[in-house]
Amino acid sequence: MGALTPDLQYRVNGEVYRFGAEKTLKRFVGEPELWCGVLRDPVSGERFLPSTHSPRLYFVGGPYYFSSDSTHDKFLDDPGRYEVKRAL
Repeated sequence: MGALTPDLQYRVNGEVYRFGAEKTLKRFVGEPELWCGVLRDPVSGERFLPSTHSPRLYFVGGPYYFSSDSTHDKFLDDPGRYEVKRAL
């Protein structure tokens, strides 16, 4: 299990990832799509493996990846509706 301190945590699609060292966190933040594994599209609920070509945007504390351009655009229309809220 990673650190419980907020300095060593990062969100992707609202999910919280915890790290034991700052070096590991920085590596993850640089390319989260390579390290996060399967994600759930916040609009469609579809599970998918993100890539460097996946539609994405930064919203409230971290990146959001999407399975398609259409779900990305739908999120932009009403981000508060689809934002994933998890306590750190």
